[in-house]
Amino acid sequence: MARGRLFLSILLGAVAIGTLVVVALWIWSEMLITRAYPVAPETASAGAPAMAAEGRRLGKLYGCTGCHGENLQGKVYNPNPRLVRNYAPNLTLAAARYSDEQLAQAIRQGVRPGDGRALWGMPAQTFMHLTPDELSAVLAFVRSHPPAGAPTPPQSAGWRARAAVLAGALDEPRRAARGRSRPAMDLGPDLARGRHIARTVCSECHGSDLAGDDLEGGPDLRVVGAYDAEAFATLMRTGAPISGRHLGIMTLVARDDFKVFTDAEIADLHAYLSARARALDAAD
Repeated sequence: MARGRLFLSILLGAVAIGTLVVVALWIWSEMLITRAYPVAPETASAGAPAMAAEGRRLGKLYGCTGCHGENLQGKVYNPNPRLVRNYAPNLTLAAARYSDEQLAQAIRQGVRPGDGRALWGMPAQTFMHLTPDELSAVLAFVRSHPPAGAPTPPQSAGWRARAAVLAGALDEPRRAARGRSRPAMDLGPDLARGRHIARTVCSECHGSDLAGDDLEGGPDLRVVGAYDAEAFATLMRTGAPISGRHLGIMTLVARDDFKVFTDAEIADLHAYLSARARALDAAD
């Protein structure tokens, strides 16, 4: 009987400690989710309406329409997630509330202008590299849509999402800061255009240094070293690799979004990534 009471006491104590740990982790994750980041000033303005067409093209490449919908009225962009059910907000309503500078802060810094809270899923580590002209064109595209539709539901975080928050995986401002410390290889002015395309399009899935991203699942783009120019163009336009396999999200994005790449952009990107692969091989 005494042993039974002792076992019960130990069990209840373990349950109590476990409950305290769970509550503490929940509170800690909530503090991280709701914390405010400093919002730096941005000097950005929407381009003329004539720039909206180029903004639409860039919006396809950058994944804006993939997450927010072709009409920018928001949608569920991750319906069966490992971490969190993600709702991309209605940009037509956000644009009506925010100035160009505030929209630029959300895009470049991954924070909500009003309170500085992190915007989950906004890849600021990629968009911080947009040039002023590229950002102006995207803003012109966004502003070409009058307010319409309903607000999307707020995002909710379960335990998997909160574990990721505790590990820093969903902290977009923090990921952007890490991205600045791990830039893509600089191979000189002749390959600068390809490097810029890689940083503004590819780095979201393949990491700021293009060496792969565990969260997004993209591999090290060193693999491009195996592609000649024709095979690489086929990959970017159809999503079909030299292996013939289906590459998941890469295949889907190539077929839907990368079709708006120009031939020159694909050639510049291939030149840079091939040179990067050769430089890495030489360093081994």
